[in-house]
Parts: sequence; structure tokens; C-alpha cells
Amino acid sequence: MEILDKYFEILKQLNRYERREAQEQMVAKVSKSFAERETLVIEAGTGSGKSFGYLIPALFEKIRHVGGNRPKPLVISTATIALQEQLLEKDIPFLAKAAGLEDLEVKLVKGRGNYLCIQKLTELERQIKPNSSEMLHLNYLKGELGRGWDGDLANLELSIPNELWKEVRSDSEDCLGRRCRFYDQNPYRKAREDLDQADILVANHALYLQDLSAAQSLLPPHDRVVFDEAHQLKHWALSAFTIRIGKFATQKLLQKIHRRLQPLPEHFHHLIADSEAAIFEWLFRSENAVFRLYPDELFLYLIKKHIQVLQDLEQWLAGMDVKQLSLIRPDLIESDLDLDKARVQREKLKQQLQGLIARWEFFLEEDPFAKHRVNWVEVDRERLYYELKSTPLNIAEMMGTQLWQQKTAVLTSATLAVNHKLEFVRKDLGIGEEAADLLLPSPFRYEDQCVLYLPSMLPDPNTDQFNIAITEEIADILHLSQGRAFVLFTSNSAMHRVSHALIPRLPFPCKVQGDMPRNRLIDWFKDTPHSVIFATATFWEGIDVPGESLSCVIMDKIPFSPPNDPVNQAVVDYIKARGDDWFGQYVLPQAIIKLKQGFGRLIRANQDKGLVAILDPRIRQKGYGKVIQRSLPAVQTVYRLEDVPFWLFGLNEAITPDNPAAELPKAI
Repeated sequence: MEILDKYFEILKQLNRYERREAQEQMVAKVSKSFAERETLVIEAGTGSGKSFGYLIPALFEKIRHVGGNRPKPLVISTATIALQEQLLEKDIPFLAKAAGLEDLEVKLVKGRGNYLCIQKLTELERQIKPNSSEMLHLNYLKGELGRGWDGDLANLELSIPNELWKEVRSDSEDCLGRRCRFYDQNPYRKAREDLDQADILVANHALYLQDLSAAQSLLPPHDRVVFDEAHQLKHWALSAFTIRIGKFATQKLLQKIHRRLQPLPEHFHHLIADSEAAIFEWLFRSENAVFRLYPDELFLYLIKKHIQVLQDLEQWLAGMDVKQLSLIRPDLIESDLDLDKARVQREKLKQQLQGLIARWEFFLEEDPFAKHRVNWVEVDRERLYYELKSTPLNIAEMMGTQLWQQKTAVLTSATLAVNHKLEFVRKDLGIGEEAADLLLPSPFRYEDQCVLYLPSMLPDPNTDQFNIAITEEIADILHLSQGRAFVLFTSNSAMHRVSHALIPRLPFPCKVQGDMPRNRLIDWFKDTPHSVIFATATFWEGIDVPGESLSCVIMDKIPFSPPNDPVNQAVVDYIKARGDDWFGQYVLPQAIIKLKQGFGRLIRANQDKGLVAILDPRIRQKGYGKVIQRSLPAVQTVYRLEDVPFWLFGLNEAITPDNPAAELPKAI
């Protein structure tokens, strides 16, 4: 096969080239999918070289078109910044050079909100006090523009306060397009034009799914996309198609209208303030921070009343004299062109009002479940803030029609299969039977590199005794592994209870998630011998610590979604209503994929070895425990700590509190 000839030619330029059969199969399969325009789902185990597996076929497509018509760009979408950096700084440059494609154009795609809107900057400049800290920041931004800054927030040396950046960042709602007097200088437009010349675009799932929900208006036209870290795609799809209204959504729009008009009639301010206060009071009757919305007559009345005020405001805006709609002062309108800009701006404000009304109308539904949605609320009592949300219960059909039927897509991850099958992810994302799939094993020798420890005498995880019992179990495991461990929890409360009880007793340097920023915490762990991190959700995946620094991963429970999570709760009800197996088809597969991610933190290289401990006794006691074990890498499994081989940690005998056979660091 021609693609494999090119693959071997490129890979032989690596300093230490090792043949990987799984990678070869992936290269051939991805190349075939690109050629035949078919969707492909691949689970490729850790260490199989997924990025080369899809990048080499992409470069082969580029090679075949050299000298001919430029094909549409390939989009690579990832879930983490770390993988984006690896692709942009390491993998793509190496492969492009090895393939003789030094002119390959690769661009990082960022959301519009990362760029400055010069029009908004000039508006805000006229609104704030000359000697305020905000003005100092605005003057800094203007100065940087004068020195050639490209308007990208990431390329500033000085940090800009988040609330101020929200006021000056670019967005489609306010953009006047070609009618804007700063059109030629528009940072986002310039960045967007650069994307049109790219061969490869690197984006993230959040942006890609936002593009899908925005009728594909954010990314350049493309017909091929690779989703790496595809196990996170469902999460970002739900987020992109969730309708949101925060406490200040209406007030911010009022401020925007007020800023661009003569003073807004005072009664609108009073009516909206009263309406929002009543909604606020209703939402804060619940003691929960997150809850499913079950509207009563009062709530529906309050929403209708609020919408009526917004509709009255829309009518007032539509009937205004357009000369009042100059950007700041009526005397700035000097020509028909200025009047035209003012009319466009009025239309923009009307569209924003209509969009806000449409969002509020989602919460008029007495039974959103009937329309396959769940309405729910997050409240922050300390900030006196709330956010209403409406989330689709099933995105499969939406993804099928808007994405899989429109693009050639490759989805890949180390954790997509459940019980060695890909049915769950295919059904969950609406991927049809015509799509191809492939399961590729990891090149690691898990049976020689890893041992799974499943304790046999721990109480039920839903009892109060569980955290007490696992505190002692974790202490014994950490003494055996000499620290060098991630202790991963499924809840913040369990993490804090166990870590507070354990850390004063341990002879190891310990940190708890939140003690410092995530990246700094990982660097601390790598640089500190025998260290231990106690963490929750964000440490279950996306972290790469090869070598003996991480020799043990401990997980407290099977990571089932919290039963009080309103979206998962509603999805379970939705599946039950259809008469399907809500646990086996939805709850269990989600937990298995998350558990596989946690397991995958340990073995990151051929030389790695160590212990994975899962403290949840249900793996041995429940029937579904067998499905979980079959879904994990095939390893030696032990049920007593004394049966863990000492060689995993470079020991001749076990280190315990009663047998301190080695000099260990003191607690920090």
C-alpha cells in the first residue's frame, strides 16, 4: 500500500524508530476513510501513537495535491491544551519536515472572544473615568495596538482583568462587519483570513461544537475532521447545545442599549429590576446549588412577565429615531453612511433582544422533558448569582444529521470501548452503522508492567464507614509504593475528608488539588521525590507522568455520575421512559470509560511499572463488576496487599509503618 511506504519512509527518520503494528493499522485505516469519505471510530490503546496514525494520512493527502488545487483544510479537534501543544510544537513540525512539506500551513484556531474589538474599546473609553484602573488597562491595550499587537489576548505581556476583557472582546452579536470604521484593522477578521490559507487547523472540541451549533460560521469550510480525545466529545456537544441565561444577561443588554442611545426610559430599568428580583427570589427557595427545574404557576407567570417587558423594549427600540443610534453622540452622525451604520446597529440590538427573548422562552415549558430537554439551575449563594440552563437529553440525531452525514470524520481515543465493543460511543453520538470502526491494542505489556489491587474487606461505598476504612487502606498502599502516587476521588468531600485525616500521618510530601494551579501541581509532583497528590475529576485524565515518579494510582470508587446531577438524572428518566436498560446502556458505560482514563494515568511508557488500586468493593460483589474488569487492560489482579509484588516499586520486601526498610522523606 502506497500510504504505508510513505509511513515507513517518514518514521525511519526518527532517532529511535520502533515498529508499531497498531500504528501501521491505524495509518492504513485512516487513509482508507479519507479516500472513501467514511466516518471511522478507533480506540487505540495508550502508547500506540494515535497522532502519527492520523497525521501521516493527512500529510499524504497534501503530498498528492502538491502542484494542484489546494484541498480544503483538515481540522484536528482536541480536548486539552496539552495535546494541542504537542501537535503544534512537536508532532506536526517533525512529520512535515520528514515528508518534505516545509511549506505546510498549520494554524491554531481560537474562539472569537480571544480577540479585541477596537470599536468596543473606543466605546468603553468614553464611558469610564479618566484616572481609573480600567482606563490604565485600556491605554495599555491602545498602546500595544500601536506597537503592532495582533489583538490576541494570549499575546499580551500584561494580564487584563477578566471582567474588563468581556467588555472589549469581539463577538458576532455586535459586529458591524464592513460598515465598521475599524474593519480593516479588525484583529479577529485578520486571524480568520489567515485560517483560509491553512492546510491543517488545530481547534478544540468546545470551539468545534460551538461552530456546529452556530451553523458552521466560526471555522473555514472543511470536509475532513479528526477528533482526538473523542471520549470527551459528548460532554462538549451537550455544552454547545445548552441554552443559558445568567442573572445579569438582561441587565447587560440594557447597559449596551443605554450606552449606544440617548438615555433609556427609566420605567424599563424598574420593570426589569423588579422582574429579575422576583425570579431570583423564586430560584433561591431551593437549598441546593444545582437542581432540576420544576416550574410552578408562579415561576411561569414571572417568566411570561419578564418576556413581556423585553418585547415592549423591542418595540420601543424598533420605533426609535435612527439618529439617536450613533455609537455615542447624536452629533457624530454626519452622512448617509453614518446613518446606515446606525441602522445596522439598531438591527443588531434588536436581534440580541429577540435572541434573549427566545432563550427565556425555553423556560416557559411546563414539561421540557416532552421535547427531549431538561431545564435546570445553578445558584451561587455567596455571589448571589444564578444561571438557568436547558440541555438536550439526546444529541445523537443532531450529531448524525449535522456532522457525520456532512463530514469525513475520524474519532479516536484510548478509551472508547466498553467490554471490547464500540456500540456505546456509536449510539451515544449518533454514528450510523455505515461507519467503520477499529480496536487497536496498546503496545505496553500490561501483564508485566502493572498489577491491579482490589481489596476484599471494605464496606459499602454508600455508607459512612467507607471513607474511614479507605483512609487506613490508602495509608498502607502509600507506604508500600513509597508515595509516588495519585489518589483519585469521585467527590470533593471525600478527597478533603481523607486527605485531612491522612496527610499529617504520612512521611511523604503531599498536596491536595487546589493547593496550587493544576500545571504547577503536576510540575511539583514530577520534581518532588516520593510525592503524593490527592485529587478529583481533572486528574483522572489528560495527565502524562512517565517514569517512577508515578508508580501508583489509587481510585476510591467506580466513577458513576452523581445521582443528583440534573442532566444525568433526566437522561436516566428519559431512557427508563423508553423501556431501555438505563444502567447497562448509559450509566455503566460512562463510568467504565472514566475508570479507564484513571487507570491510564499509570503506564505511559514501556519502562513504567506500578500498581492500580480500585477500592470500590462492588467490582467484586456486583455482576457488572465483571464487565468493568473485562474493559480494563488485562493485568495480574490481587485481592490482598501482601500479594502485591515488591518488584513493582524496586523493593526486596514490603515497606510498612512497622517495617521502614528505606529512608523516606519527612512529611511536608
